[in-house]
Amino acid sequence: MYGRWLGLMLVGLLSLWGGLGMAVPAQAASPRYVQAELVSEVRTVQPGTPFWVGLQLQITPGWHVYWQNPGDSGDRVRLNWQLPPGVTAGELQWPYPQRFPVGPLMNFGYENQVLLLSQITPPADLTPGQTLDLRAQASWLVCQEDCIPEATPVTLSLPIASAAQPNPTVTNAFAQVRAQHPQPAPWSVVYGVDGEKLTLSLPVGGVKEAWFFPWADGVITYASPQTLTSRGKVTELTLQRGYQEHLTTVEGVLVLTTQRGTNAYTIQAQPGTLPTSGGMGNLGRILGLGFLGGLVLNVMPCVLPILSLKTLQLADKMRQSPRQVRWGGVSYGAGVLVSFVALAGGLLILRGLGQQLGWGFQLQSPGMVLLLIYVLFGVALNLSGVFQVGTGWLGVGQTLTERPGYLGEFFTGVLATVAATPCTAPFMATAIGAALTLPPGAAMAVFISLGVGFALPYVALCFVPAWRRWLPKPGAWMHTLQRLLAFPLYGAAAWLLWVLTLQTGTDGLAVGLLGLVLLGLAAWVYGQSQAQTAGRRLAIFSTLLILSFCLTLPSWLPSSNAVVYTNTPDTQAASWEPFTPSRLQELRQQGQPVFVNFTAAWCVSCQVNERLVFSQPEVQRAFSERGVTLLKADWTRRNPEITQVLQGFGRSGVPLYVLYPRGNQPPVVWPSRLSPTQVTALLSAQLGG
Repeated sequence: MYGRWLGLMLVGLLSLWGGLGMAVPAQAASPRYVQAELVSEVRTVQPGTPFWVGLQLQITPGWHVYWQNPGDSGDRVRLNWQLPPGVTAGELQWPYPQRFPVGPLMNFGYENQVLLLSQITPPADLTPGQTLDLRAQASWLVCQEDCIPEATPVTLSLPIASAAQPNPTVTNAFAQVRAQHPQPAPWSVVYGVDGEKLTLSLPVGGVKEAWFFPWADGVITYASPQTLTSRGKVTELTLQRGYQEHLTTVEGVLVLTTQRGTNAYTIQAQPGTLPTSGGMGNLGRILGLGFLGGLVLNVMPCVLPILSLKTLQLADKMRQSPRQVRWGGVSYGAGVLVSFVALAGGLLILRGLGQQLGWGFQLQSPGMVLLLIYVLFGVALNLSGVFQVGTGWLGVGQTLTERPGYLGEFFTGVLATVAATPCTAPFMATAIGAALTLPPGAAMAVFISLGVGFALPYVALCFVPAWRRWLPKPGAWMHTLQRLLAFPLYGAAAWLLWVLTLQTGTDGLAVGLLGLVLLGLAAWVYGQSQAQTAGRRLAIFSTLLILSFCLTLPSWLPSSNAVVYTNTPDTQAASWEPFTPSRLQELRQQGQPVFVNFTAAWCVSCQVNERLVFSQPEVQRAFSERGVTLLKADWTRRNPEITQVLQGFGRSGVPLYVLYPRGNQPPVVWPSRLSPTQVTALLSAQLGG
């Protein structure tokens, strides 16, 4: 209590001293310990176009200036503008601060140097060829053991031109300070009070260090320890309460250090508790969710073509012995499980190396998308009769005791798993999100439970003869059905070609089309060789040569930096803005409700919702009437910022739909499967109207 009142008295004395000191022209004009200047992100100003300037402070080593909340003592940096008519300046943007202990007190601020940004908006009637003169009075308190108030006028003159030109000399400095600006927390933070203790709880694991900087005074005791504890995927930061007796929302900046670096988040914590992810009981629940997610994954749109193929095979298996059918089912299940283990292992290894990845990460690679197009197109050509793999596959009396039969079942399971990766089924998102925060052994168990659920329906049909009696009897109709089942696979290949075009542009489309033509040629050459004996070796060699060339085509695709994915016409029509953490923070600070659609072009579930739900007039009207800003977080290509937000919500893939209500209310996660009626009902319940 004594230290807190001492700090408040010191603030008053320093403020009085600062006012007297700034009245003396000689002291104001000649700062001793801090050098200040205005720098601009542009060299030329475009009329009506906002741009950013920064107050650059160079601080004498060993001294420091203060953050917007200085802590127990001190005073914030101030910038008082004197601008030309029609020109406006935004509030200073504060990077997250450091802690400076001073005896029994704790202060928040910056040392060595700091760049405080402000957005300048010029009027549209400026005349090119003239200059825009910016003037301001900068003042601060600089402290070591002693504190000295300093102030100086800062000016900046910029030419006015028809187009703004960037200033490359400050590009790196502006980028570095923006990386230190707090972003809106992508997860809900809650707090609990126990006597004099205040505990912040957040659903994030792997936190090595955490500090909380409140915006308001009296929320916490600044100099008290901030104790970090971790319980599974829940991190808790325990603080000592300040002099405020009644807390509602705990607001401020939370700085977290993980293996991926240090990031700062603005939080508005509400009273509440979070579940922990520790304990075998909770692991059992996650395993159960993974199993259920795998079951549901069988009926997702991206898996249906492969399941259609398996249905055709099952009808033919009624002619075979029970032992052959069971071993075929085991081979298929083994293919599924091996694939899930391989995907999980690759994902966990890459994440251990610091990569920001999630479910379906391989489809963020254009090369993998192109290879999957080839596989689906090749299987479709086989079903269309262009060539045969195992000519007796549908014939009467073929046995599965031969190695190729079981190997075919195994790779069918592999193909089904790869085709399933663009989809996120109910229950599955929660299970995978939790798995990526667990130790490697437990995480692998979750992926295996997902694979067991995915493989179980087909394997169960193979082991339970009574269930197979419901399948239609084999006959000549199977050859016709075989041809028809090629078209869902052609459709899947065409869809992935569209995804490839969004990722790589028309150059990637040209590469993909070239590969399909060559693959069709290889299939035709191989098919011709099966119908004759003469020249068969030459045909097989030619087929292998063409296929080898096709495998080099992924290296022809444009690099990841060559193409920037832009909004599709559907997105533009629906008035979606591209998502960035800074844009979300800006809208939240303005008190506007925001809806974020985390999506990807290769996610079938996402595309279904966008075309059948979000594009509907009644849904758009419901958003518009409530003033909701729509942001689209596109994950088609790898995006670490979006991945980090997904992880904050405990998700590792898309779709994810989040509504940020007005004011400081915590974000609300919506279901992954939506209807227009459900959307309007959710908006009415959460925003009113």
